[in-house]
Amino acid sequence: MIIIETPRLILRDHISEDLEPLHATLTNPAVVWYLPAMRMEDVEQTKAYLISSMRDIDAAPRTRYNLAVTDRDGLYLGEIGLHYIDGTPDDAHCGMGYFMRPEYWNRDYATEAAGAVARFIFENGASRLSASCLAENLASRRVLEKCGFTQEGLLKNHTWHEGEWKDCAVYRLLKDEFIGRKRLVP
Repeated sequence: MIIIETPRLILRDHISEDLEPLHATLTNPAVVWYLPAMRMEDVEQTKAYLISSMRDIDAAPRTRYNLAVTDRDGLYLGEIGLHYIDGTPDDAHCGMGYFMRPEYWNRDYATEAAGAVARFIFENGASRLSASCLAENLASRRVLEKCGFTQEGLLKNHTWHEGEWKDCAVYRLLKDEFIGRKRLVP
C-alpha cells in the first residue's frame, strides 16, 4: 500500500471506507465541472471506480495510482492520480490529475499533494510528469505552476466541454527541473 506523507496531508491507496466521501465528491457538480468523465450518477458507478482503483494496488507492474488525499486525521479531502504514459518503470513518462472537495479549495492542498506525488514518482524512476487542464481552469493551472510545471503548449479547440470546443493547456515537469528547485513542494 502506498502512503505518502506531507506536513499536512496523507496520500494513500484507497480503502473501502472511502466510498461515501468519494461518492459525495464525484457527484458534486463543482468538483466534476472540469472532469465530466469523472461525474458519477449513482453509488454503483462510484463503487466500480473504487474497486478498480483498489485492484490497481496489486498490479505488477503497477501503472496506475489513484490516491485518496486526507488530512493528518484521516478526513477525505480529494484525490490525486498518476498513470504511466510511456517508457519503462525505471524511466517513465507519467500523467497526473487531481481534484479536491470545494470546502478545501484555496488552501494549497492540491499543490501540496501534487508536489508530493511528483517527488514520489521521480524518486521511483520517472523522468517526466505531464498534466493538462482546460485553459480557463485557472485554479488548476496555478497548482501546476506552483509545483514548477512549465506550460508546453495550448491546444486550441481541443476539448468539447459544456457544449463548446475549449482550449487545453498542456504542462510538463522533468525530473531534473524538480530535483534542481531550491524550494521543493511540499
